[in-house]
Amino acid sequence: MKISVIVPTHNRSDALAKTLKNLSRQQLDESWEVIVVNNNCTDNTDEVVRLQQENFPVSLQLMYEKTPGASATRNTGARAAAGEYLVFVDNDILTEPNFLQLHLGALEQNPNSWIGGQVVNLPELEKSVFGKYRKTLFPVMPETEPICEIEGVTGQTLSLPRNHFLELGGFDENFFAASGEDNEFAMRARKHLGVKTLLLPSILVLHNDWAGSTFKDFCRRQQIYSQSEFYFWQKYGKEHPRQELVRENLPADWQKDSFALFLRKNIKRLLGVPPAQAVLIGACSALEKVFPYPPVLWRLYRATMAGTINQGFQEGREKFLRAQSAQKTDF
Repeated sequence: MKISVIVPTHNRSDALAKTLKNLSRQQLDESWEVIVVNNNCTDNTDEVVRLQQENFPVSLQLMYEKTPGASATRNTGARAAAGEYLVFVDNDILTEPNFLQLHLGALEQNPNSWIGGQVVNLPELEKSVFGKYRKTLFPVMPETEPICEIEGVTGQTLSLPRNHFLELGGFDENFFAASGEDNEFAMRARKHLGVKTLLLPSILVLHNDWAGSTFKDFCRRQQIYSQSEFYFWQKYGKEHPRQELVRENLPADWQKDSFALFLRKNIKRLLGVPPAQAVLIGACSALEKVFPYPPVLWRLYRATMAGTINQGFQEGREKFLRAQSAQKTDF
């Protein structure tokens, strides 16, 4: 078996159906398989997979993982995989027919490397006022650009040799949310195996994103994603890739912080409390309808997200400290 595609999923059966349909159209002569891992789904995920199994061109397996989170779910699929290479795809990613062929070609042409692709929003989402702003946050390289080395990777579309996965022990399952665990995995690979993490711009996938259409949903996801940053920082210290984010969101300390940093931290903390978030998100929604002037609206977007990220960071910090305290109590 050449390639195993791992698809973790949690209660996105509608998106998963489209993801599997696109995967079924792959143009690849080599042997491959798909493993869908159900992570405590309460919707009709199983039914969706079984319907796809009837006409899927290769083996389509359905597995289960009870431990919450993308890390444990991906690990379950990867450990059961038979492929020489693993390709991780999220349940809301829409691939082109040459998707696997591009990953395989890049892996074989670049030994001891991991390959990532570019993730873009659905075209219809980019037509909204917020969609146009969001597009500026994640610029897309021309597909004709050559393969290049990067540090940040995403489990939305990532391929690597299976033996690397086994040597490293997989994704760290201590991450609270589906954020950071992919970059941490790649950091270990670079550090312990001398791996290069590469981006092939011609690998372009569409993100059928639950948080893509409204600013409110996007903020909610930024809050969830930010919950893992404190744990990531605790694990790596100065090696953590987002030092500035940590510095700006740690609790204010008037004895250690400069006056400007102390002030910024307190402003972000105030912007991140639920009542303030409700007011800010409501203001953004109103401006999108009556006065969508970018210099004003985009500044408000940034201020709101600063509070959102701070809120998630504080939640993750508190969760980590509680878990740490519970471990000490057990001894």
